[in-house]
Amino acid sequence: MMNYSDLDVTTAGINFSVQPTYRFGDHRTLKTRPCYISNETLGELASMWHSRSFLPEEIFRHYEREITATATRLALAVVNGTPLVVRIGNFHHAGR
Repeated sequence: MMNYSDLDVTTAGINFSVQPTYRFGDHRTLKTRPCYISNETLGELASMWHSRSFLPEEIFRHYEREITATATRLALAVVNGTPLVVRIGNFHHAGR
């Protein structure tokens, strides 16, 4: 789990980072990947998961585990782009 100080809250969204583990046999490589999630996506997540949170940072912190897990899966899939942009379509829509 991230420390809250790792967040860079902007007027448009939140910058954060994940550190997925790449494993090749007995060798593991950790590479930090910068990520971004927009306020719009956070609002859509809050709506989709019936959240009572309204502030983007509050929504992020409430769903931090799901957001960072999704970002980590995207980073492991070697999705290109810096920073990695997490979008609503990256989440499973069946609910929480």
